[in-house]
Amino acid sequence: MFGKFRKLLKPDLKTLNTISISKAAILHNLDIMRKLQPKSAFFPVLKSNAYGHGILQILEILKGQNFPYLVVDSFPEYQLVHNHSKFDILLLGETLPENYRFFDLRRTAFAVYTLNALKALAQLHKKVRIHLFFDTGMHREGVQEQNLPQILAFLKEHKQLELEGLMSHLHSADTDEASIQKQVTLFKKMGNLVEQAGFAPKWKHIGASAGLLKIHDDYFSAFRPGLLLYGYSPIPDMRSKLGLQPALTLHSRIVSLQHVPQGEGVSYNQKWKAENPCRVATIPFGYYEGWLRTLNGKLVYRYHQKDVPQLGVICMNLSSCLASEEMAVGDVIELISPQVGLQNSIEVIAEKADTIPYEILIRLDKGIRRVVI
Repeated sequence: MFGKFRKLLKPDLKTLNTISISKAAILHNLDIMRKLQPKSAFFPVLKSNAYGHGILQILEILKGQNFPYLVVDSFPEYQLVHNHSKFDILLLGETLPENYRFFDLRRTAFAVYTLNALKALAQLHKKVRIHLFFDTGMHREGVQEQNLPQILAFLKEHKQLELEGLMSHLHSADTDEASIQKQVTLFKKMGNLVEQAGFAPKWKHIGASAGLLKIHDDYFSAFRPGLLLYGYSPIPDMRSKLGLQPALTLHSRIVSLQHVPQGEGVSYNQKWKAENPCRVATIPFGYYEGWLRTLNGKLVYRYHQKDVPQLGVICMNLSSCLASEEMAVGDVIELISPQVGLQNSIEVIAEKADTIPYEILIRLDKGIRRVVI
C-alpha cells in the first residue's frame, strides 16, 4: 500500500493536504524520556503508522539513534521498518502460525502470548528470540500465572527458543496508582518463577508511555514509549510539566469559496444555516481523511493565526468553514496545530469528539503526504 502511494505521490507533486512532522520535537521528547528514565532502554512504538505520524518519516528521524528494538504490530508494518532501517524489530501483534517463516529471525523478536505460538515458532527449527507476555491484569491476552510452569517446561525442551524478554501491559497507569503496584507485584512474582527455572531474560518491560512516567524501579530494564514520543502525555495533567512538544501539524488548502445568502444552509441536510449573508470556504479534508463525524460543527480551523469555525456536516472528502474576506482559493489553512491549548490542538479535538488523542492521530489517512521538517 505504502509503495503505491509513494509511486503516485511524486517528489515534486504539490498536494492539498500535508502532514508535517517536526524532527526537533521528536528528538526533544526522546531527550525528556531519557532524563526521566536514564538507566532504561527504550523500544519506541511505531505501530498504527507511528500513531498516524508515518512510519517512514519516524524512521528517518530516528536514524542514527540507538534502540534495542522498534515495536510494530503487524507484518506490513514490520516490512516497512525492516526494509527502510537497520533496527531490530519487536513484533507486538499476533500473527497466523504459518506466517512466522516470512520474518528475518536475525533482526526480529516476537511477543508471545500462548503455548500454541511457542509451538509454531519451535517448528522453524531455528534460533528465535521471544518476549513472553504475562497477563498481569489486563485480561486481553497473555500467559497467566497458573499456566507458566507449562510454558517454561516447553522452553526447556526447545533450546532454540531464546527467552530474551518478559513483558506485560498496564491497564490503568494513567488513573490508578494502586493497580500499577498490583500488576508490578504479579509481574515480579512470575518473573521470579522464570528465573528459578534457570532462565535469565535480559529485558523486562511492563510500561508504555504512562508506565514510563509512573514506574521508577530498576527491576525493569526497558519501556515502550508511544504517545510520549510524539509529544502527547497519556496523563494530561503532566504535559505542561514535562515540556513535551507535539510533532504533528496538519495543513490543507482552500479549494472553493461560496457566497451563502441569509437563511441558506451548508452541506448535507443543511444542519447549519447562515444567520446573515456570509462566505464559506471548502477544505478537501473529510471523514475519509480522518475526521470523526461526531465533530460536525465542533471543529475550529486556523487561518493567519485566527480561529475559523467549521460549519455543518463533515463530508467524505470535504468540510466547510466560515470564510473571512481576505481568504482566497489556494490559501493554506491549519487543521491541526502542535500548539498546546489551541482549539485545533489534538487534545482539544479529542475532547470535543469524546475520545482520546490516540484515535484522532491514528485515523489520519495513510495517503496524506507526510514530510519531515
